[in-house]
Amino acid sequence: MGDVTLQPRTISTVKATAPVLREHGLEITQRMYELLFQDEQIKRLFNQSHHRGAGTQPRSLAGAVHAYATNIDRLEELGPAVERIAQKHVALNIAPEHYPAVGQALIAALGDVLGQAATEEVVAAWTEAYEFLAQILMGREQELYDQRAAAPGGWLGWREFVIDRVVPESEVIASFYLRPRDGGPIMGFKPGQYLTFQLDIPGHGQVVRNYSVSCAPGQDSYRISVKREGAPDDTPDAPAGLASNYLHDQGGPGTVVRVSAPAGDFFLGEQDGRPLVLLSGGVGLTPILSMLDTIVTQGGERDVWYVHAALSGRHHAMRQHLKEVIANHPGVRSVVFYEFPTPEDVRGRDYDEEGRITMDWLKQNVPVPEAGFYFCGPKGFMRMLAIGLRALDVPDERIHFEFFGPAEALYA
Repeated sequence: MGDVTLQPRTISTVKATAPVLREHGLEITQRMYELLFQDEQIKRLFNQSHHRGAGTQPRSLAGAVHAYATNIDRLEELGPAVERIAQKHVALNIAPEHYPAVGQALIAALGDVLGQAATEEVVAAWTEAYEFLAQILMGREQELYDQRAAAPGGWLGWREFVIDRVVPESEVIASFYLRPRDGGPIMGFKPGQYLTFQLDIPGHGQVVRNYSVSCAPGQDSYRISVKREGAPDDTPDAPAGLASNYLHDQGGPGTVVRVSAPAGDFFLGEQDGRPLVLLSGGVGLTPILSMLDTIVTQGGERDVWYVHAALSGRHHAMRQHLKEVIANHPGVRSVVFYEFPTPEDVRGRDYDEEGRITMDWLKQNVPVPEAGFYFCGPKGFMRMLAIGLRALDVPDERIHFEFFGPAEALYA
């Protein structure tokens, strides 16, 4: 991770803080964001839904800070975490000039939470350690920005897109097709990646949200498929369902939205001949469907299992599309679970299994010892798979998931 090295005293001091960061990390990161968000311009850069309540973002950062302290003498262990953070930052258009404010807020939060334990030596060590990590992140982010600028159809910052059409997919999910307002080409993406949106919502100002691309690459538009979340509540700054309700209610054809170029470290790997198991729960099908459509478009002999879980037929999005994929590609096996099928849902026509996906079912029906796994869905669904696959000795390099929060939370 670069040629510059940290001083041995800094390494030992930071490493010694790991236990206290494990205990107080969330308090520190919550305080850090509280200080940082006093600057409204910086606050608008962040997805505030990730800061509601206990907040997935403060928890995610707390885990990252603890991991940094623990592994500061073997930084190669942090490669995947650095890539994930860098991808998030470029999606939000974070620039080098934002880093000093974050560093100042972090060091101040350390002092506020740790009190006398934040000695001059600890503060000096963490200041050096933060600046070192910031240089690593800024270097990787500059590479990603350069790639965006050089890519056919690529762009930097926010680009205006027009919602071309809206297609209802279920009672709660709709697809939005997006074309660039300038009429130019669009940047390619890796199946599984997401777009970041900056929405102007009346009464709330600018709101930032991420939505996975739900179509295969190589088209002249992007498609996102969005679930209408619970009706907006009175939570300050980030009401539940604020952005999804805005898109469903006001995002009709002709609506202009600002979009950051595709990003994300969850994407379909190169075809290696290994059997592939794709699993999705609810609206988690969006990145998984992009992967499936890409696989069948590319052809090849890879064996694929696609297992999807929905509450019922009323909530099952894109089922006709999936039926067509299965009919035209015999190498793809599909199994659909309905947890609460309605009287209108017919087993064998609309769904295959009643209840939830379980590890016992997977062991009996998919090639667990050989397969690569990609999954996305609600936290409980993801946690079951993450823990269950590890328990079956599937190595981490064959377990891939999209989770907008700390990955450690799935294994806790």
